[in-house]
Amino acid sequence: MKVVIVGAGIGGLSTALYLRKKGEEVTIIEKLDQPGGRARSFSHEEFSFDMGPSWYLMAEVFEKFFHEVGEEPPQIMKVNPLFSLYTGKLNILERSEEFNHDLSQFKDFESYLEDTQFMYSLAMEKFLFKEMKFSDFLDPAIISNLKRFPIFTSLDSFNRRYFSDDFLLKALGFSSVFLGGSPFNTPAVYAMVNYAIYGKGVYYPKGGFAGYVTKLFEACKKSGVQFKFNHEVDKIDVDNDKVISVRSGEDVERGDVFIFNMDYHYADTLLPMEYTMRGESYWERRKLSPSAVLAYVGVEGEVNAPHHGIFINGNWKLHFDSISKGNEPDPENMSYYVSYRKATDSSLKGKDLVFLIPVSPGLLLPNYQDYVRKVIDDFKAKTRSSFHIKYEKVYRAVNFEEDYNAYKGSAFGLSHTLDQTGPFRLPMKNRKLSNLFYVGQYTQPGIGVPMVTISAMILGDKILNWSKK
Repeated sequence: MKVVIVGAGIGGLSTALYLRKKGEEVTIIEKLDQPGGRARSFSHEEFSFDMGPSWYLMAEVFEKFFHEVGEEPPQIMKVNPLFSLYTGKLNILERSEEFNHDLSQFKDFESYLEDTQFMYSLAMEKFLFKEMKFSDFLDPAIISNLKRFPIFTSLDSFNRRYFSDDFLLKALGFSSVFLGGSPFNTPAVYAMVNYAIYGKGVYYPKGGFAGYVTKLFEACKKSGVQFKFNHEVDKIDVDNDKVISVRSGEDVERGDVFIFNMDYHYADTLLPMEYTMRGESYWERRKLSPSAVLAYVGVEGEVNAPHHGIFINGNWKLHFDSISKGNEPDPENMSYYVSYRKATDSSLKGKDLVFLIPVSPGLLLPNYQDYVRKVIDDFKAKTRSSFHIKYEKVYRAVNFEEDYNAYKGSAFGLSHTLDQTGPFRLPMKNRKLSNLFYVGQYTQPGIGVPMVTISAMILGDKILNWSKK
């Protein structure tokens, strides 16, 4: 069976390796000149940047995947502190370190960890590693534990059952950003991510996510996966309700099975009208994850920052509201994230910082440079850092659209609202074309490198079972 995968993101690479190790012939076609998709990297002089993911969570997922494909998992190192949180004008780095080392100082935190561990364990055992059906919501393990596996309340409401401390609510609410949402619209069941952070720990793969992508890529090549870079698929040939080939200009790639590891909306636009999965009205109703203004900054001087820094200024709900309403963020009520890998990885030659400002998908934000300047100045003040910028590159919604064909420049695809969770996410198999499948953040289980890796395993088994029919 020849498998053609369009897209060399984490989902495409992982699915390719999984199926190739099962003996299938696999070719990956990629629009860009390198693998990784949103997890790709770039360098400039002494500076190197991971362009996308920066948190290595749920290490056991990667261990399972690499065990399944007969490869050694990545070497990882623990990130300490897990992260630091800065709110308002107060630098609470020291408090954050105490928080990470002595969780018991917060009343009810142990109870919170126990309950989120229950959610995490139940999800890992029952739901995450399969394509959920609607009937799974009636599983006795859920029905009998609705209080401990809450589906119908928000993450913020759930956290308030345990805590009133504003600092702690923010520390436990920001994890919703990993899921493309806010603590006010993300279902409480995703509090399990907090167990992944505080109970399991935050790690860093050797070489960063660039190293992780390289490991996947090299394993694919060694096992015999074929690659075609700089090939943007612009046409899909269909015959008798089957995809027979994909085209990139004059280049034609035929196969028996086709997997799209690309933006789901864009994939629909490539199909003949009668085979599209969703119309434009559907997409207009969907809740997309934020886009982002990303600043890749190489500096010289003193940087007093943790690996992961969360900066919350003013009323953070107003920032989330601006994202959902399509408005520009108010600079006085704007939160942002900063990654400083050298805090963990001293082998890096340069001091590279990545600033991320979540913004509404589709927002043009012509004055984006003003926002970048403001967060860099705020970061320097709050961390008491003193440096000058030697290199800067800004990446925004228009770049997500150009590079990844991302619908409205969304950074993560569909957000994890209740009606876009589990069986409500987009299907892995096209219902009209018998041999077309999908993998990645739009499908189950959802957003994030661990989830996309699980998606690849689920899809790999689904295709192998399908091929036997």
